[in-house]
Amino acid sequence: MPEDGNGSGVVALLWGLWVYGLFTYWFEHFSSLAKAKAAQRSGRAISPVSVSARCAEMEALAASVLKHCGGLTVIDFLSERLAAYEAVVAAFNAGDQATLLRYVSPEVYAEFSDAISAQEDRHEKTKTVFALVAPPEIVAARFDDAHAEISVRFVASSYRILEGGEGKPEERRSVDVWTFGCAPPTHRWSLIATEAGR
Repeated sequence: MPEDGNGSGVVALLWGLWVYGLFTYWFEHFSSLAKAKAAQRSGRAISPVSVSARCAEMEALAASVLKHCGGLTVIDFLSERLAAYEAVVAAFNAGDQATLLRYVSPEVYAEFSDAISAQEDRHEKTKTVFALVAPPEIVAARFDDAHAEISVRFVASSYRILEGGEGKPEERRSVDVWTFGCAPPTHRWSLIATEAGR
């Protein structure tokens, strides 16, 4: 594919791959849900092949948490968290603090802000293009009367591209566990902690 001086050909290719991967995942996911619902109507139980017992247990616990904190379904919650994950990673790498403020807690923002300042001191500005993000997985969930938390594991392959298209895109594979918190009365979920996952 021809590419101009800014590397837009590479970006377009990566963007297309990411959109294709995301479309394929959600198509398969909703197809399996439709099959499960059809089986329930016919009286047969289907156990999802790709979901471990622990994963199913965590999703059931998360469903209980979500019922007490805004009423989202697990699927909607994970879809929103996936969008938040991509937005936060891209905003962090680009030094976009305004976007970060919409998604993260003040404590996480303070940590990210320090790291962004260090990037600015190095005159380094980048953008992130996701090649593939695996379906997110709930690994922990808890709540009490005042607060709810759900931890989600993200596995992603992405390219970090220097502003101006200089240099070769840097390929990255990351595994992270992000914890999102929610407190009444707003029921607004924000990122409250991050850690490296396995």
